[in-house]
Amino acid sequence: MVAPLPSTGNTAQPTVRIDITDSDKQHVKASRIRKFPKFRFPYVVNAFLSIIVLSGIILLELGYIPATKIGFYCQDPSLSYKFNGDTVSATTLLVGNLLILPCVILCISEFLQKDSTIRICLREFWYFYKEFLIGCALVLLITEIIKALIGEHRPHFFDVCQPDSGKNCTKGQYVYSYECTLTKYTRYFMSDTSRSFPSGHSSLSFFVAIYFSFLVQMRVPTVKTGKLFKPFLISCCLTWALVCSLTRLTDKRHHWWDVLGGMMIGCFGAWYTLHIIYRRLNQNVIVVPPRLATSTTTLLDVKNKDAKSEII
Repeated sequence: MVAPLPSTGNTAQPTVRIDITDSDKQHVKASRIRKFPKFRFPYVVNAFLSIIVLSGIILLELGYIPATKIGFYCQDPSLSYKFNGDTVSATTLLVGNLLILPCVILCISEFLQKDSTIRICLREFWYFYKEFLIGCALVLLITEIIKALIGEHRPHFFDVCQPDSGKNCTKGQYVYSYECTLTKYTRYFMSDTSRSFPSGHSSLSFFVAIYFSFLVQMRVPTVKTGKLFKPFLISCCLTWALVCSLTRLTDKRHHWWDVLGGMMIGCFGAWYTLHIIYRRLNQNVIVVPPRLATSTTTLLDVKNKDAKSEII
């Protein structure tokens, strides 16, 4: 309640007295109490599913989940190449696709956004990176499941396995049962020799390239960068994907259809993820809410700007 104080002869300016009731005081004290976030069941479900998916990808990749074991044709020339290593190793693939390229593209796009603040940049950075990680998990899970189900041999299968049944067989004969006689490689590497289709390098790299090419096209302002900057960034993303994919052919680590299948999986995963993001952007989901006012009192006598107030 607001009430003017009685004026005296020595008072040069009128004053206004603001009375705060006990209920208002209790409301202010309650608002100062720190509120802990409530328990939300969807968060638990998301965390549980994330652990399941990540564990499945790791177990499938390391060969702890048994894969399909298929035979081979005796002296098959498509399986008789020498093993020469990897031009783009698994570490380079993961670091480049999951850390370096996303951070560079997202930092550039959010920094160049019009009228953006630190808070908005960080929130939108995390949103696009979170959706990116979800899409990566989807692509990698599909890739690993198909690898385990098909169990196709890599082009250097004979060189690293040296199957016992392939030494005395007739050319063109299909061998159903065999055991690898070469033991200098690890268990993981030996199981990986029969996981050629589809290419994980091509599926992941093409997902990353298409995803961030879309973000560059949609979020990098041409007014601030010029007309050539966006095509340059997009060409860098696509070139990186082609390098990761085509080197699998030159290294004789995959057949051409393995790389093509990986490209299709990566493109499908990128289309699905970007479709969801584009729909949310049109609905203005990524909006930073305005900061609420914290004042609990209102000066009613707005006409008298020189009035003093007293809180009791």
